[in-house]
Amino acid sequence: MIELHCHLDGSLRESVLTKFLGYRPKDIYFYKGMGLLKALSSFELTLGTLQTTDLVKEAVFNLCIDLNMTGIYGGEIRFAPQLHYGAPIEDIVDAALAGIWGNMNLILCGLYGEDPKILDKLVEVAKTRHRVVGIDLAGAPLGNHRYSLFDYSDAFTKARDYGLGRTVHAGEGRPAKEIEVAINFLHAQRIGHGLSVLDDWKTMDLVREKDVLIETCLSSNYHTGCINEFTDHPMKQWFENDIKFSLCTDNILLSQTTLEKEFHLARKHCGLTKDQIRQTQFWAKEKLF
Repeated sequence: MIELHCHLDGSLRESVLTKFLGYRPKDIYFYKGMGLLKALSSFELTLGTLQTTDLVKEAVFNLCIDLNMTGIYGGEIRFAPQLHYGAPIEDIVDAALAGIWGNMNLILCGLYGEDPKILDKLVEVAKTRHRVVGIDLAGAPLGNHRYSLFDYSDAFTKARDYGLGRTVHAGEGRPAKEIEVAINFLHAQRIGHGLSVLDDWKTMDLVREKDVLIETCLSSNYHTGCINEFTDHPMKQWFENDIKFSLCTDNILLSQTTLEKEFHLARKHCGLTKDQIRQTQFWAKEKLF
């Protein structure tokens, strides 16, 4: 199996988190309809276990092993090294690379609302590290953010010129126009979540024309309230409209999921057949950075 969208700080080993905290946390796990902002706040606790290079290296290595044990033989782990304050960004990234195992690679995440200079820094760090294969813009836009999606265009353009992969969290319970901007101005090859892609025919045409893949996170969308029920997810319609997508976990620990569980939910609630799920895995392999 291939995993394209897995956040390190949302996919820690529960045993490691419990050992670090000295207690078993009960209030960080995602639940139905919690909302995206509440979900994002859950990362504050898990990030506390990732503030030194040694802890980052261990967490990445453990996640690679855990993914492999669940049948995932390749893919990408993503994280935002600027949120790990125990060392400079370069050292945090190198620690993550020291923990990488098997056929996994890294994606570095800028965050909505951050100064674009931070994302530019991540691009420069990624350029010289061959197992850092791409960049992402994660999180969610807020009304009080100084910077809009357009402001990250220069950094993503530089990433394209350097040959780095580009993915953007867009259309996660937000208008389809966001997906258009991500593709046209940030040169996104993949879109994280992309739930609103069918809301506008121009967006659909653009996704098909540019051969963009959507990283689908069913449990995550259910937990954040982007869909009210699993059956509300449009993935079946995506198949019918020639929209490429792959099933992903997003946050293994926080959503208490695995890729195999996401496959099961897609079959049970969204009407995907075994052959269609196999097709999504073919697309995932095709779109690896």
